[in-house]
Amino acid sequence: MRMDVVRMADMKESNMNNGVPSLDEAAAEAVRLSVGPRPGAGPEKPRKDRRRIVFGAAAVAVAVLVAGGVCGYRAYEAHQVSVARDACESAVADQSKAMKAYKALLGADGTVAALKTDAKTVKDARTVDSLKRAADVRLPAMVKCDASKAADLDAAAAKAAKASRTVKTDSKALETAVKAVETSKLDKTVADAEALYKATDGKVQDAKTRDALAKAVKARDAGAIAKAVKAVNDSKTAKEKADAEARAKAEQEAAAQAAAAQQAQQAQAQQSRQRSYQSSGSGSNRSYSSGGWSGGSGSTGGQSYSGGSSSGPSNGSDDYDITQDPFFNQHTTNSSCASGGFCPIG
Repeated sequence: MRMDVVRMADMKESNMNNGVPSLDEAAAEAVRLSVGPRPGAGPEKPRKDRRRIVFGAAAVAVAVLVAGGVCGYRAYEAHQVSVARDACESAVADQSKAMKAYKALLGADGTVAALKTDAKTVKDARTVDSLKRAADVRLPAMVKCDASKAADLDAAAAKAAKASRTVKTDSKALETAVKAVETSKLDKTVADAEALYKATDGKVQDAKTRDALAKAVKARDAGAIAKAVKAVNDSKTAKEKADAEARAKAEQEAAAQAAAAQQAQQAQAQQSRQRSYQSSGSGSNRSYSSGGWSGGSGSTGGQSYSGGSSSGPSNGSDDYDITQDPFFNQHTTNSSCASGGFCPIG
């Protein structure tokens, strides 16, 4: 009775599937055929019916496998797209990180200061040009992972990875260019400091400032060099000022001494002239008063002149003849000249 119910259910299911048994039905039928009819079951169906059932079961199995394969392929394809999308998004994230790093480096204080460096303040001006080129690169556009196929997503991931490598290379070039400018600037600072050290030998007021400069140059410390350079220049200026004041003082003292010497010489000359005049006038003791000469006694006689007349030798004329003056003759007349004749003085 139970087997009849099972067969009726199988037949009903078969009719519902248009005469093609399901996979479960085919499996159940294959088991039933392999074990034979159960005890108490009716006579088994003819062989032709069995063959039909087996073929139907096989067809159903093939259909199930085909459907399963299609579904599996679609699942695999969906998995591939998911993997490709993850890879693409990761590559885009790396690109974004690289671009942010480049922009941060470009806006850093050191880079900004290096970009403002004057070519005259560096030892190699080419470093300034290289920095400007490194800071003027064009960044690639951001890649998007909006494709629906794995192949397209893979291509986008490859593009993002290439862009990321390019930006990282640009960042490294920018960093190198900044360091090159800073190094070249320090080289110029050191060279100038060394030149100042050599040029100020013996020309500073405090020699310790040059010692500090030499120490800073050896250490290549830009801050210490700047401080030492200022100290040396200040000391040099102080010495120049002190030397100038000393020279001015020495010149003033020399001028004062020269003026004093000249004044002393003039005083001595004046005293000498006075002594000479006094010595010359002692022989006649002559003087002039009220428009006339007066003279006392002397070794050669004396004479006086007052009111237009004179006493002493005269030739009868009102005019006074100085050649007849004994004082004149004594001191100015050459004894070798003829008496009464003209002879040069002296």
